[in-house]
Amino acid sequence: MLGGAAVLIAVQPAVAAPVQVTAVRVNPTANGVDVVLQTRNGDRPQVFAVNRGNSWTADVTNSQLKLPGGSSFRQANPTGGISLVTVAPLDSSSIRITVTGQATAPVGQVVRPAQGGLILSLSRAGSAQALAPAPAVPASLPGSPRSVSVPAPQAATPPRSVAVPPPQAAAAPRSVLATPPQATPAPSRSVAVPPIAQAPAPQTPSSPAPSPASPNAPLVPNPEITIQGPAPAPVGPTRPRAIAPPVGDISAAQTDASAGSINLGTGERIPRLVLRDAPAREVLSLLARAAGLNIAYVDPPTTGQQQQQQQQGAAEGPKVTLDIENESVQDVFNYVIRLANLEANRVGRTIFVGPRLPNAARNFVVRSVRLNQVPITNALNFLVSLGAESAVSRERQVVQLTAIPVGQLAGGAQNSVTQSQTTTESRVETQRVDYRDSTPLLRGLQVSGDERTNQITLVGNPRLVEVATAQLTQLDVRRRQVTVNVRVVDVNLAAAERFGTSFSFGVDSNQFLSEGGVAVLNFGRRSPASAGLAPENVPLFPAAITSFGATNFVRSFLAQLQASVTNGNAKILTDPTLLVQEGQTATVNLTQEVVTNLRQQVTATENSTQITVEVEKGRAGLILPIRVDRIDDNGFVSLSIAPSITRPDNAVSVQFPGTGGGGPTSNVVTLLSERRLESGQVRLRDGQTLLLSGIIEDQDRVTVSKVPILGDIPLLGALFRRTVKEQGRREVIVLVTPRVLDDSDASTFGYSPSPAVQQVLDRANPPAQAPNP
Repeated sequence: MLGGAAVLIAVQPAVAAPVQVTAVRVNPTANGVDVVLQTRNGDRPQVFAVNRGNSWTADVTNSQLKLPGGSSFRQANPTGGISLVTVAPLDSSSIRITVTGQATAPVGQVVRPAQGGLILSLSRAGSAQALAPAPAVPASLPGSPRSVSVPAPQAATPPRSVAVPPPQAAAAPRSVLATPPQATPAPSRSVAVPPIAQAPAPQTPSSPAPSPASPNAPLVPNPEITIQGPAPAPVGPTRPRAIAPPVGDISAAQTDASAGSINLGTGERIPRLVLRDAPAREVLSLLARAAGLNIAYVDPPTTGQQQQQQQQGAAEGPKVTLDIENESVQDVFNYVIRLANLEANRVGRTIFVGPRLPNAARNFVVRSVRLNQVPITNALNFLVSLGAESAVSRERQVVQLTAIPVGQLAGGAQNSVTQSQTTTESRVETQRVDYRDSTPLLRGLQVSGDERTNQITLVGNPRLVEVATAQLTQLDVRRRQVTVNVRVVDVNLAAAERFGTSFSFGVDSNQFLSEGGVAVLNFGRRSPASAGLAPENVPLFPAAITSFGATNFVRSFLAQLQASVTNGNAKILTDPTLLVQEGQTATVNLTQEVVTNLRQQVTATENSTQITVEVEKGRAGLILPIRVDRIDDNGFVSLSIAPSITRPDNAVSVQFPGTGGGGPTSNVVTLLSERRLESGQVRLRDGQTLLLSGIIEDQDRVTVSKVPILGDIPLLGALFRRTVKEQGRREVIVLVTPRVLDDSDASTFGYSPSPAVQQVLDRANPPAQAPNP
């Protein structure tokens, strides 16, 4: 008996499908019972067995219990010494076999017959089979079962270690054999274990083998088994570290925005100058005299309370502190102008200085710029954000409505007539931005624009005008264009199978006819009038027979078999090439109009009736809009497409009641079936192809018409029924390939049309022929 010992077998995870156990049998034997597990296809799954108390438990891995009589097996008292045998699923991929003994746990052995399946041989503890010694087993061959010899436990001997030899080959299974000493052989049992793959284990030194003189020791309670094999390969992390998306090249341009300077026309240098809280006007006068120039200072124009508050100190201007050594007079003069935030302009030998100079004393430049690409409104808003003040003139149409009352007529409602007058209104809008924590760059620049000519005018300091012009040049870039090749394939696969029989015969004055799954049994020599034999013409309720027609039956037996198979494939290919500008939408529209709805309005008066019919139309076909959102400088195109396929699905008859004693009118409207896909915004590289598929519509329809009872007879029932199978599959495949168009000045260099295009050009412009001499 095993007691508390367990054999642990390291197995490699199976990747095959679970083994299905289809039958369980319990066969009593002389020493116990045999539990036979019958598997599908003769598969032999792996078994893991252990003793628990007075029961023997075996888990069959990678298997499922598929019994015809239920989901588990249970048999009580199959033989003497064993009280219960149960087989039940442990989880979705394991089965547990539990054999419970009456006093002690039985001894189990796994047998694998050649014909497949498993046999679990259970014997009572203390029987001859349980106490039979196990023969010596050599190293197992590749593909053969592996044996583990476990000696019987003895209470007087201590536990010992089991040494496992290294594997003979990487692909062959290994045998784990616990060899007892040769001095006193103890009774043991042999447990057959299937061959398993090697399991990697840490490289630890194995326990030394016991000497021949040592006493026989059982494999209890915790045997130490060391399995040596190749080290496991390092496994990478399940996810890489956080990686930011790629960033392409960014086009950058730089503009010199430094302030302008006043040229004093002298190279005089100052060896040493130290001033503390000196008025700026006095410092500028001192430096101008050193350069031999005159200075004219003007205070900012103030009125009211501001003039009274700024009377003291306004005449002297802001105060500055200087500590200058070996610097030119011209540089120091411009430094003071910048520190004091003053405006300066030299005219001849006089320099005009002040916080805000009059227009007559300022250095003004007026420059008009005609923009090519950017709208004038966007350009003005851009310059205003940099600190300029704008004024744009706009023209808009104003519609004035004037209501003229009309007198009420006899029997009519009071109405009014409106007159509209359209006038054109011109107005000028001004814009200015005041920042809180920063000083705008273009403060003091005046800009104005005209929407009709898309022209902008810059007025201000020459340096500010130069900076604004440079920014407008970078802003007025051309929008890129892309040629988008769209291939739309509509695949229509249709298949139909039809099978039917018809036969008739007569016996005396009785006739029988079966056609298209409809049977007619007529008694007598005459038959009632009929509109034809078809399933849809058979009434739901019995109808009165009002007339009899000539008989259409014959007395001879006639039979006809009808069968047909139809396959149809249709492909509609649309291959247009569209030229789309950035930010624009192009649409491919291949449709036809169909009537989808009708509305009838009847207006009745005392003397007449007016009928108005409104017709609503829909488009059936292909509609493919393509929107190009952005084309960046790295050749990536961001676009979105939304193909829509609409086709007529069914025609419905709509009847309107008649008027004036007339009968009802019938009209036909068409129901549309639509398949639509919106891709959202996607990004493609120049020349890449986007494939959109999966817009699939499947139809599978089976129509069976049969004679009741007779049509359900096996084999012969085919003579009394008609079967129609229709299968249809429609799929739309869209391939989109964008190519960025180079529309620069050098794009036509070396251009030569293709031979096909050249033929079209030659056909349109034939070469001139020389006159005959």
